[in-house]
Amino acid sequence: MEREVLWKSLMMNGSIIIFWRQSILEKYVENIREEGFDVYLFDCESWDKNTCLSELGNTLEFPNYYGKNLDAFNDCLSDIVPSNEGFVLVFKNFDKFNERDKDTAFHVLDIIQNNSWRLLVENQKKLMAFVHSDDPRLEIQPVGALPVLWNNEEWLNKSRGI
Repeated sequence: MEREVLWKSLMMNGSIIIFWRQSILEKYVENIREEGFDVYLFDCESWDKNTCLSELGNTLEFPNYYGKNLDAFNDCLSDIVPSNEGFVLVFKNFDKFNERDKDTAFHVLDIIQNNSWRLLVENQKKLMAFVHSDDPRLEIQPVGALPVLWNNEEWLNKSRGI
């Protein structure tokens, strides 16, 4: 019997997945790499809007004309077509950024979600975001008209000690 493909089970309910336990996040990152995805890591602990947009642009190697605003992030992200299966943006300590700038944090995830579906439909490539939170109660409003849910292993509140 063929092993279930991780990206399919994760993207069933959207492309943004929340993680609380570091060990589970690391396991998913390792498994998604084995499926042929590139993984980009970001530490959001001290992010503000400017830091966020600069680091995203630098890490994803956006062109020099990247304007470091949300519209430019959307435009440049929509130009990326990976040569492999796809890519995953891993946001550690996202809850800290979300506390500091909830509006920008939401829009970054919303842009990723919308580009994820476009990339899948147009190029059969995948884009996901793994969002790590030290707060097991983190809730993010729906992005791309889809809810942002906890991963399969921490979906139940009791799995996160709540």
